[in-house]
Amino acid sequence: MNALKLYSLWMTISLFGLLQSANAQTGPDGKKRYRVTGFKAANTGISSLSNTAEALPKATLYIPSAFTPNGDGINDRFGVKAQNITDFNLRIFNRWGELVFESDKISDLWDGKYQGEAITSTDVFVYTVKAIGINGTPLPEENGTVTLVADGVGDN
Repeated sequence: MNALKLYSLWMTISLFGLLQSANAQTGPDGKKRYRVTGFKAANTGISSLSNTAEALPKATLYIPSAFTPNGDGINDRFGVKAQNITDFNLRIFNRWGELVFESDKISDLWDGKYQGEAITSTDVFVYTVKAIGINGTPLPEENGTVTLVADGVGDN
């Protein structure tokens, strides 16, 4: 059991004369695995062990609807916040369908520039986000728009 954290959750449930306990193990992949052991109330030498059940944390995405790349340190870059994601792709297009930004890393953020130049007028851009959760299941593709608010754009 290398790299597993073991948590014991003792439940004092007496059901039909049985006492039950549950152990949760968290592996390096972030998955929690549970196993329930039932004991006869008068004799802990008699037990029954359940199959292992896996509880996976939910994969989530948060995508803002606007950003202001004006150099004030607040919402200067656009990106996706995510939890429990293994694979990721973000693509941003301008109104003419030109790809202005793409990344396969959640940590990469768009600074509001296109071909190295700051975009100096407020505009709406289309994005697509593809992601796969830690359980290996693809999330539904996210498509939407983000508004670049260019008021006060400085030389970033």
